[in-house]
Amino acid sequence: MRYQDQVVKVTYKALDDVCRAAMALPAEHQSWAPQGHARSALDQMREIATQAQLFLPLIRDRAVPDFTGHAMRETMRLRQSFATVDECAEAARADLASLSAAIATVPDSVLEMELDLPFGGGMRMTMADIVMLPYWNLVYHLGQINFLQLMLGDREMH
Repeated sequence: MRYQDQVVKVTYKALDDVCRAAMALPAEHQSWAPQGHARSALDQMREIATQAQLFLPLIRDRAVPDFTGHAMRETMRLRQSFATVDECAEAARADLASLSAAIATVPDSVLEMELDLPFGGGMRMTMADIVMLPYWNLVYHLGQINFLQLMLGDREMH
């Protein structure tokens, strides 16, 4: 199996996992933010629903887009259009098809190519790392949503 195909496989699984966890939260707690400062499950799912807008240009074009301009404002506007976790999950599943297609078509010959990214104060990543960003983002949010469940007393693995 090619590396890119494995990335697609685990990314689909991670999306299923995070959607299942977010939907397991009672509806009245999906927008709950502990201490008013932490991110709610709905807020995190809004990010997941729009992750293709952020990661697709990196993967498809192998170039860093402008994360500060109109495209970013449009992504933020789109996030706010999702009213429920279910809407976010549906959008994320639809967007993952285009993201996965882009990942699957990354040639082996560019996996070692490096890009400088603005995330976390700046970092350099290979394309092999970049194609894993959608998976990483999903797993990151899965952990956060699982922690919200624990804070609400839910000890069940969803």
